[in-house]
Amino acid sequence: MLRDALGYFGSKVVPGFLGLISVPVFIRLLGAEEYGRFAVILPLLMAIGGASSGWLAQGILRFHPSPAEDAARRARFNAAVFAGTAASVAVTAVVLVLVIAGLHYQIVSALIALAFGLSLVIYSITLARLQAQLRPMAVLTREIVRSVAAFALSLLLVLATGQKRFDLVLLGQALGYTIALAPMRGVRTSLKHTFGEFGSVQSRAEPVGHTLNQLWRFGWAVGIWLLLSQTLPVVDRWVIQRFTGYAKAGVYASLYEVAIRSFSFLIFPLTQAAHPRIMRSWNQGEHALAYRIIKNSIKYQLVIFVAVFVVVLAFADRIVRLILGFDDQSAARMLPLLILGGFLWQLALLIHKPLEIKQQTSTMLAGMAMTVVIDFFGNYFLIPRFGYRSAAYMVVFSACTYITFTLCVTRFRVLRASSPRASDCPTLC
Repeated sequence: MLRDALGYFGSKVVPGFLGLISVPVFIRLLGAEEYGRFAVILPLLMAIGGASSGWLAQGILRFHPSPAEDAARRARFNAAVFAGTAASVAVTAVVLVLVIAGLHYQIVSALIALAFGLSLVIYSITLARLQAQLRPMAVLTREIVRSVAAFALSLLLVLATGQKRFDLVLLGQALGYTIALAPMRGVRTSLKHTFGEFGSVQSRAEPVGHTLNQLWRFGWAVGIWLLLSQTLPVVDRWVIQRFTGYAKAGVYASLYEVAIRSFSFLIFPLTQAAHPRIMRSWNQGEHALAYRIIKNSIKYQLVIFVAVFVVVLAFADRIVRLILGFDDQSAARMLPLLILGGFLWQLALLIHKPLEIKQQTSTMLAGMAMTVVIDFFGNYFLIPRFGYRSAAYMVVFSACTYITFTLCVTRFRVLRASSPRASDCPTLC
């Protein structure tokens, strides 16, 4: 697991570095107000794309067949993933058209937003498939290509046109996703093999619809969970923009992106490496091993967080000056809170793993729905009274709310024991 985590860490080095430098680059290039527009629309598109692809991506990670399983099931699974991808793209297109129409964007901006959403869906499903196959180097290659292309093309489009428009940066991001998918080797051969093999086993295997239904039953709640979780940054930025303007929203979004990206850069590779191993161990009946992987991953994350948090506390002023290009004491006090919030949300992804492995995704969804409601009202009442820094406190409070809910409904399973008790086996299994 640690070896693969290093591979996933490699897949975050270049994207993480470019993501971090892109914030100060584009906030200077576009201006705080126009960057604020980009920062408001981007998480909305990410939320829609995450909801449309999340059910299938999480289903792939949960049920992907191991190499030892029979060819019939692998062929059926491949066909189900292909059908699910087509359905996700179609649904995303319809939803995005309706949402963009409501935002009254110009036709060019609307087409760019649509292209971004569709490319994000296909790319997310592709990475989930590679992760489930335990292929971190393939993820590394695509992530490097995507991040370099997205940053370079976004910068080039703004400089070449001379127009400080947020949709040009969005177009560069969409092209980055598309280019990262283009160099996939053996796509035609793989599809021919998949459907040729599927045709030969269809008469003696259960229909592909059964596998697709299994993915859907597990993943629909996860898809909405992802939609709600990605709504959280939409909520705080929208409330900040509503009461303090796009400029403050841009300042907050820039710090938020740096904080979240830095933790995604350092910690999320552990989650990526652990997730398929947790699911595979559970599927093979090794329940004690699955819980042990979760507990060890939590310990590793805690060690990394402490080291990072100490550095941020010591150099918050300099980090904020580097990001924004000017001193802002309020922003400097807010940065450690966002770092803490980023760690807590990464921790939450591990703490709710018992619900995932037992396929209790509707419980996860209930917890996230409650968290979003609390976050919305908290931001709506606090930001007008205490300023946009209140949003950082709500990030921490929202993460604590979800973690507390998850620990309660799982009876603190990940913290109490490395394996289920014998009396729990009928329920868990």
